[in-house]
Amino acid sequence: QLFAIFAFATCGGYSGELRLSVDCANKSESDLSIDIAFAYPFRLHQVNFEAPTCEGKRRETLALIGDFSSSAEFFVTIAVFAFLYSLAATVVYIFFQNKYRENNRGPLI
Repeated sequence: QLFAIFAFATCGGYSGELRLSVDCANKSESDLSIDIAFAYPFRLHQVNFEAPTCEGKRRETLALIGDFSSSAEFFVTIAVFAFLYSLAATVVYIFFQNKYRENNRGPLI
C-alpha cells in the first residue's frame, strides 16, 4: 500500500520547470532566462512560451515537443488499482479470515 501511495502521489502531483537561454548576436535582443513550467499529465505540446527571434524586437510563441500523458496516466492508474487491490486484500485477510479459511474458493480465485 505504501509503495502504491508513493507511486501515484509522486507522479500525479509532479511539476517541473525548464529554463532556456536565447543568446543573440545583438545582446539587447537576448533573453537569458526563459522559465517554462510543466506538470502532470505531461502534455508538453500544450505548454507555450515566448522566445526572441533575434531579428528585431519581435518575439515568437513556441511550444515544447512531446505528449507523454498516456504513459503518465497509465502509471498513475495502475498505482491506484494496486492500492485499491492491496486495501481490499488487507480487509479480506483481517476481517474475513475465518470465512477465508473455511472455503477453498476464495484462495483459488
